[in-house]
Amino acid sequence: MSQRLWGIDWNGVLPWHFDDIRVEYARFVDVLPFMAELFPQTFNVGRQWFQEEMTEAKRRYGDEMDIFVFRDGDKIVGVITGNPSDWSTYYWRMVAILPEYRQRDLLRLFTERCFAPFREAGVRRMEVDTSPANRATVRHFSSQGFIVTSTLTSERWGLSLRFTKFLDEDAERVYTTQFLDVPKIATKERSQP
Repeated sequence: MSQRLWGIDWNGVLPWHFDDIRVEYARFVDVLPFMAELFPQTFNVGRQWFQEEMTEAKRRYGDEMDIFVFRDGDKIVGVITGNPSDWSTYYWRMVAILPEYRQRDLLRLFTERCFAPFREAGVRRMEVDTSPANRATVRHFSSQGFIVTSTLTSERWGLSLRFTKFLDEDAERVYTTQFLDVPKIATKERSQP
């Protein structure tokens, strides 16, 4: 969908190499076994995703997603899936890296590398959701300049924080002006009985 919407051909942009880890573009069907194994132990909710029947609509949705695979040799060690959520927003649906590879800074390296192709294509923001209990992911996205822009709840994932990274300065300015500026109230007036 990124190619149809913005002209981003990930097969032409990738592979990227982070030391001995290669990031390449893949197909949904190629990562399903990895997801089936990793989800239950990583997310404690992955079983819901796999308990839902693999309908034709669910398969087509997976086929439309961008699938980024992290490989150490032939072994899949991480997957990031994403898709445009509208004409100017890219949404990372799922980020999963094997526990033994999480300290290698792969998510930070990948995140930073994504900014340029998205900006060049006119993407104004990137978004990702995570559980507030996932402190490592919350720290990661906060340190990358993502800010919490909303909360969501669902029967699948429970409470999630929506993080947004503004790739466009005007979009960030509008957001911070409208939603983060606090009106100035005179302290003296507020402290009067």
